[in-house]
Amino acid sequence: MSDSTSCIPKEPLIKLDETGSASILNYNLPQSTTYDVVSFVKLDIPPKKFKAVERKLTKNDFWGELDKLKKDDSFGVKTIEGILSGQQYSPLPELQSLSINLAATTVSAKRKAPASRSMEPGLVMKSGNIPVSTGALPFSTSYIANRINDGFRPQLYTRLSGRQGLKFIPRPKQARPAIYMVLRMKMASYLGDYGAGQTLKTFSLLPGETTTISLKSYTHNEETSKTAESVLDSYSESVTEELQTTVEHTTQQTETSSETDVDSMSVEAGTNVGVNLGIVSFGGDAGGGASSVNTATEAIENQVGSLESAVDHHVQTADTARQVEVNTETSSSTSSGTEETITRTLENINRSRVLNFVFRQLLQEYFTITYLDGVSFVYDNGMDKRRRTATLSSIGNLLKQVMDSPAEAKKEENRIYEHLCNIPDYQGNRESFIELVKGSNKNCINPSASQSKYEYVKKRGDLKQVYRDKSVEGIILGAKDRILRTPSVIVDALLGQGEALDCYNIQLQEAANKQAHLENDKMEQALAIIDSLTDPKEKALLYQKVFGDCCCVEELEVEEE
Repeated sequence: MSDSTSCIPKEPLIKLDETGSASILNYNLPQSTTYDVVSFVKLDIPPKKFKAVERKLTKNDFWGELDKLKKDDSFGVKTIEGILSGQQYSPLPELQSLSINLAATTVSAKRKAPASRSMEPGLVMKSGNIPVSTGALPFSTSYIANRINDGFRPQLYTRLSGRQGLKFIPRPKQARPAIYMVLRMKMASYLGDYGAGQTLKTFSLLPGETTTISLKSYTHNEETSKTAESVLDSYSESVTEELQTTVEHTTQQTETSSETDVDSMSVEAGTNVGVNLGIVSFGGDAGGGASSVNTATEAIENQVGSLESAVDHHVQTADTARQVEVNTETSSSTSSGTEETITRTLENINRSRVLNFVFRQLLQEYFTITYLDGVSFVYDNGMDKRRRTATLSSIGNLLKQVMDSPAEAKKEENRIYEHLCNIPDYQGNRESFIELVKGSNKNCINPSASQSKYEYVKKRGDLKQVYRDKSVEGIILGAKDRILRTPSVIVDALLGQGEALDCYNIQLQEAANKQAHLENDKMEQALAIIDSLTDPKEKALLYQKVFGDCCCVEELEVEEE
């Protein structure tokens, strides 16, 4: 008969490599939670060094078109409300686009909203409310319409959490030409040491006593669990929204503090949606409410410090909510909700000593590395249609386009290179982020033809720094260790030293213990005698006499015959 299990031979979908080697369990794999971070450093270039056209406000922008429409008395707040609600067509592309996006966002929010509970702050659906905001509260349609009518340009953007945000850009009073160096950073958190923390509960069991305990963790309650989430080990919507809000409060970004839309600039500069640290300026007037420092080094340290302060605040809030309770009460109560408890029964089997239990909450160490991963550039004078972007290799061309003279453009280009060649790391050492690449292009068809030369600036190919055995391909700007409580509990038992019996009862226990040893000796001697016999019949007969079961002698005699 064939051993084949199928008449159609076939290979399994997945199988082990017959020539491969077994995997080795490694306890040091770099598990990390990584967030993108973007920071804008405004270079100290006086406005007079830019071309005259860059120092003038244009009229063919949103505000110019809005002024034309407002000359008609029929165009006002009600008209704008009609456009936002989709009931009227807008000659302004920005308002028409806003109307479409708000409609899509509203539909999406309604679909996500659970029927049995209200929506999260910022997505509360009320009559006439739009589920987008810069903070915790939504905007009403009438509020948005009034802001637009007052001369503010609405700007939708995607927040770190994935939510749609809405900000209002004030009308610039004058053109403010500036070059911004966009620092693209990454904040990666790695697992560190793991160990016991604070004592949660201690209690004792008397000799022979039994009790029931219950453990209640913050993870068993939905609301508390959300509060306890941290950017060090999570990437949920609530965590990222909380982090971005904390950063905004730390860096004091407000809708009226700047005439520059850094969120749109971030997207145009080719960065992912990440933590936006806003604008910092050095060597001159920051303008628009942005902070100002004296050097590029201080500018970078200022931004990284703001980020670490925001993360510290966020982690402290999360750690406070990570409570674990150990309850030894015999009574219990039930409340509505999703909270659960774990119960255990403990017994002290000792008859003369107290058994002590110590419960401690386990802690997890995280170390966070914030490093510079990329650099790009944005030119902006407050007018969207004049905004331009550049990479490391094209910053020279951008400067030539907007600056008053080629000599000034070259001078500023060299100053930028100087900044990027002296980036301070977290230890204060200066590292070069860029390198110059030179070469010539080969002609594979006609090798004898003249070869064109090329040279450009790019991020260093060999750039790598290490912190606590974890390497990153960038310059480490900040490194910090933090500790968070976990929902796990470790328990240890400690036997009391004092005797709980008098001499008479101690002697009774000793006598019982001695009797148990004698019974064991008796059993061992019997088994030794049985094992020494070679005749199966004699061995079975003796076994039956000792233990009273197994191996009937009559049956053995019949089998032998």
